[in-house]
Amino acid sequence: GILTIPQNNLNVTVQATNPGNSGLLGALIVAAIDSARQSNAEKAAAPMLEPLRDYDFRSVMLNASTDALTKIDKVKVMPLRVEVVASDSSKRIAFDQSTASAVFFCNVGYRLESGNLIVTAYAEMYPKIDRLKQFRNKPEEANPLDSGNVIYRKTFTFTKQAVTPITIKENLSEAATNVAQQLAADLNHGL
Repeated sequence: GILTIPQNNLNVTVQATNPGNSGLLGALIVAAIDSARQSNAEKAAAPMLEPLRDYDFRSVMLNASTDALTKIDKVKVMPLRVEVVASDSSKRIAFDQSTASAVFFCNVGYRLESGNLIVTAYAEMYPKIDRLKQFRNKPEEANPLDSGNVIYRKTFTFTKQAVTPITIKENLSEAATNVAQQLAADLNHGL
């Protein structure tokens, strides 16, 4: 099992404005507005980043996931590790070197959007043994990591509103635990 957490700090984002059918000029105006909104959001979030200088979200997420996944009984979960590179080639190397029945990837991202903390985990499982390959949706033998070969895919999200610099570490830890528990509960359901 691999948790992929490429980022090493809290991303600050704003929800993009939809230009609708306003044409090229409208799209340019909306892009300028979104750029200004992004700049303002980053300035407003600066106090939130200071308490996170010594916070290691990767290890917190790894510990929360390991704790939650060791408690499930439906799926034998292999030891988890954290990787920072989220590329197809690193996934392929991990897949090829694995001796497990299936390889589990979970891409985790966290951001501050309009003052709300949002943590998202996108989980996928690819089979390695024939018994599990029968569950592939659209098998692609030439590329074992093709999206048609996935036997499990789910997105888990945790949102916390009105996060402050005082609560940011606690909220990130809560988010890691919550997302890990959501994942474990879902994997523990019968197929």
